[in-house]
Order: sequence, then C-alpha cells, then structure tokens
Amino acid sequence: MHSKNLHTMKINKKAVKTFWDQQAKKSNYLRPEGISNLEENEELLEKKIGLETKKIFSWIGNLSNKTVLDLGAGTGQWSLKFAKSAKSVIAVEFSKGMQDLAISEAKKQKINNIKYELCAAESFFIDEEIDIIWISGLLCYLHDEDCENLLSNCKKMISKNGRLILREPIGLQERFEIREVYSEALKTKYSNTYRTSEEYFELFARHDFKKMRDEDMFDKGSDLNKWSETRLRIFEFQV
Repeated sequence: MHSKNLHTMKINKKAVKTFWDQQAKKSNYLRPEGISNLEENEELLEKKIGLETKKIFSWIGNLSNKTVLDLGAGTGQWSLKFAKSAKSVIAVEFSKGMQDLAISEAKKQKINNIKYELCAAESFFIDEEIDIIWISGLLCYLHDEDCENLLSNCKKMISKNGRLILREPIGLQERFEIREVYSEALKTKYSNTYRTSEEYFELFARHDFKKMRDEDMFDKGSDLNKWSETRLRIFEFQV
C-alpha cells in the first residue's frame, strides 16, 4: 500500500475531497465509524472502536464544562462521543457528504450540543477560547503549509490551560507519501502522508506547542497494526 516519495509532491486537495465525498456514499452498507476509519471488516472495526475509545477517554479525562473543537470531524465518530459529557462541541468538516452523515447521526442520538461548520480545517478560526482541540486522522491529508496554517490558528484559539490531542498515523522509520495510488481495499485512488513522530514534534514546537506524551494506539503485535511501515499514534500537546 505504501510508497516512498519526495516531500515536494503535494496532495491534490480536490482529489482528497472527492475521495471523502465518495466514501460518504458507502452509508448504505457501512456505519459511520467504518466510513471514517476506512474499515469494512466489522470484527476489526468493533475491536478498533473499543480499544481507541478506552485509550482516548483515559487521556482526555473529564469534559464537563469544556468546549471541544473537532477538526476534520468526518461522520462525527468522536464529536458524538465527546458531546455526551462536554459543554459543547464544534465539529469542522470540509466534505458535505460526511457532515450530513454526522448531523443525521446526532439527530438519531438526540444530541444537540454540537455546532457544525462546513469548512477546510486549516482555514477554520473562531474568536473563542477552546479547552480541548481534537485532531484525528486529518494532518495526513494536508500539505505541510496547510498544517502550519492550521496550528497557527489552533495556537490563537486554545485556552491558557487547554490541550491539543492528536490521533494520527505516522511513518515509523521515515516519512511515507502516497499520491493517488489505487487501493484494492478501497476500490479507488488514495493519497496520504505518513510523517514521522519527530516531524510532528518539530511542527508543533514551531507553534509553541509542547509535547506532553505520546504512544502507539495499539499494542505491539496487534492485528490492528496493518502495515509494517506505519502506526496509529496518539499525542498530547499544551501551549
């Protein structure tokens, strides 16, 4: 699945948006979590959701009276979970198809404290202090300069004691880039950038975010670690 390319090769933004618009159309046979996670194996999906939810909420802690910003909210997998205990959630998503699924699911669950914004995450800014900024599987679809813009805005929005939690696939030994390569599993062309942990540390440090902790999402040897070159990792940053 993975191929190594030069850092100069940019991701085609229109192609990425088209990919997620098309992914949203799978709602006739996939539940929202499967659409967001690109996982069509129900057994693996259930295992993944269970393990991730337990770890993520152990990191995030008590959300009562807190405002959460979910950048790249997709079908609302995490927004919906956060909203059950948070004061409010702002869910930012650039694919209308994905956002429509998120809104529909919120109505089914009778959750009404989520504000939805149809916008590219790197362009989003609100003149409001945010307690928790959540970024999940988003930066891997952005150009390096878009990541810089996004973090510049995050720095302005995050509260004094706020935290930024990043859930992102990373390259283990080096950076890997996929540019519109056909995926048999997804039956379409796919683009992604797997930056290393060190790249993320440097990126966040440039915007005065201090790394507090980081670790792999799944244990070594887990069948959820599908590729030898990459891992899903979780990071916590503070300003």
